[in-house]
Amino acid sequence: MRQLAIEIFIIAAIGLVLGLLGPFGTYEMPPALRLAYWVGFILIGYALYRPVYVVALWLSEETPVPLWAALLIAAALAALPLTLLIAYAIAGFAIDDHYYGPGFPLLYLQVFGIGLGVQIIMGTLFAGRDESDAAPEAVAAPKPLDVRDIAMPERPDAPFFKRLPPELGDHLVCLEMQDHYVKAHTLAGSEMLLMRLRDAMAELDGVEGMQVHRSWWVARDQVRAIRREGRAIKLELANGLLAPVARSRQEKLRAEGWL
Repeated sequence: MRQLAIEIFIIAAIGLVLGLLGPFGTYEMPPALRLAYWVGFILIGYALYRPVYVVALWLSEETPVPLWAALLIAAALAALPLTLLIAYAIAGFAIDDHYYGPGFPLLYLQVFGIGLGVQIIMGTLFAGRDESDAAPEAVAAPKPLDVRDIAMPERPDAPFFKRLPPELGDHLVCLEMQDHYVKAHTLAGSEMLLMRLRDAMAELDGVEGMQVHRSWWVARDQVRAIRREGRAIKLELANGLLAPVARSRQEKLRAEGWL
């Protein structure tokens, strides 16, 4: 609920800014009407887009569709019903042949453009948050660690390591999915990468590890301990993180000798 409240507040603030600026010819409206117009339709657009956005993330995660394409499709789909509503409103709550005819493409492009801009703003502000997994799986903050005390095995020349800054090295501890980003944790630090977890794992050919949770991949040689809390299992990693183990994956981990 806190996440939802923050999102609505930011969306309303964006609508307020647009209401003050009055783009696309709306500056001629009376100020109060202009503010109500933009804030109201921005909030309606959010209500239409939010569920489509969730489906887009699922589509990107479960199919070969790239993340950017899935989000673009989501913005395009959500813009269609919102354009119809706006056309109805600006025509005085009536069916206008202009807005539902030759004027519709331009109005749609304007709505789509604003929706895409809002999507970029929200994605930038909330990068690194994963609301689907934050509540059920609490993850401990990394503890200070002297990496000189840890054995440093040679790593395969996997393509994924080319994405990391040189200062992070190639001793990968785990990958953590956060919204539509992957956070790569090494013994030297962390880096956020705009990609899907499944794509990141595909680029780790030759590195021994396993996806232990929908949002986590762990390098096998970086597991230091196993913590059990009832039926819940977490892996304590070399950098101090606790990686949750999904119940659906526990049997496979046992078969592979992890647990």
